[in-house]
Amino acid sequence: HAGYLLMGVVVLNDIGVASILIYFFFYMLMNLGAFFVVMIIANNIGSEDIEDYSGLGYRAPILGITMTLFLISLTGLPPTAGFIGKLYVFSAVINSGYLWLAVVGVLNSVVSLYYYVKIFKSMYLKEVDSQKPALNYSPASVIVLMLLAIPTLVFGIYFTPIIEWANASAKIFLGN
Repeated sequence: HAGYLLMGVVVLNDIGVASILIYFFFYMLMNLGAFFVVMIIANNIGSEDIEDYSGLGYRAPILGITMTLFLISLTGLPPTAGFIGKLYVFSAVINSGYLWLAVVGVLNSVVSLYYYVKIFKSMYLKEVDSQKPALNYSPASVIVLMLLAIPTLVFGIYFTPIIEWANASAKIFLGN
């Protein structure tokens, strides 16, 4: 994901800086959310191995759904904030004449989908072991997950405030 941010640095005009801010803000939401889910799971089962996520979508639906949302957003699929972030970075790069770089970025997103699908597969398509205990997490954890998941989804649909903030910040940064 640092590569997507660096794509905006290559452009380094007001559109490029705005795209960096947009992607970084959305990346913060989706990455904090994904790692928070991993932390909750690791604290419950004592492992971060993907194979141990088998049946997670059924044993802990809130964790499964939010993890799925965060991974879809990290991939850059609509209607998530990650899609909007990548769209603005790729647009900035294409508008500056670096079509090849945008193609590399899109191909990288496709490759990342392969790795994220492994997690989906483990959470939803592997057999649920009835011997595995239910995962315990606090209501505060659910609140934090919702504070990260809801904006990840909402900003995939209604992103205008973030775009306006990023454009205004880029103009200030570049002295325009």
